[in-house]
Amino acid sequence: MLGWRLFVRALTLLIDNIGVALRVSLVPYALVVAATLWLVSSYGVEGLTSGGAVTFDPANPDAAMPESGLVFGTFLVSALSVIVTLWIAVGWHRFVLLDERPAGVMPRFHGGRVLAYLGWSILIGLLVALVAFAVSMLFGVVLITLVPGGLAGLLLGAASLFVSMILFYRLAVKLPAVAIGREMTFGEAWAATRGHSGTVVVLALLTVAFSILLQVPTMLDGGGVGGFGAVTVLYQLVVQWFATLLGVGTLTALYGHLVEGRPV
Repeated sequence: MLGWRLFVRALTLLIDNIGVALRVSLVPYALVVAATLWLVSSYGVEGLTSGGAVTFDPANPDAAMPESGLVFGTFLVSALSVIVTLWIAVGWHRFVLLDERPAGVMPRFHGGRVLAYLGWSILIGLLVALVAFAVSMLFGVVLITLVPGGLAGLLLGAASLFVSMILFYRLAVKLPAVAIGREMTFGEAWAATRGHSGTVVVLALLTVAFSILLQVPTMLDGGGVGGFGAVTVLYQLVVQWFATLLGVGTLTALYGHLVEGRPV
């Protein structure tokens, strides 16, 4: 099964080149870890996960407002996380496809490529969201009419997710091309992935399932994130780092095989 082989290829590339992966991502990701731990230490895990909101009291409406520092800090950490994720994604794409390795501990920041990657990612996300909404609108009434109870919502959600995964991976194969500076249209991306809808679904499901598996230790904690405090937050950041590189790697493997004809 091609989807499984591509997933194994992405996982193997990451494990076999863990040293390069660390050099591509360690310093940028350390900035996110430091910023997140600062936010946790400043406002606590409960304040961070709740966004600083409290139960609304009509007699004291100001108490329902989150601290401005928490809101601003959360925004900055979120923005930093997006920038760093794109920085790492571009760097890993370029390593796998161009054999471009960091010269030192600080990976090169390809500002133009990162900005383009962000723009195309947003566009792809909007297109996927529009199609998912259209699927919900077109089939929602039919399913609600024919299928009783909550089953209709479950089927509708599954159908929207299925279509979204296919559309995302078939269009997002353009993103590795963006990272290495190669011109590629959505039409070319669609043509390159024609006949591989099943492959991209399997690849997406495996990536999500593996990422969820890595989260099992925190899920087993009955108290949630607050049960482990900063240790759990740190573990989740490490898992997120690995899952990010694995997700980027699966997209790279898909591009490399379907567009460049690389073996898996």
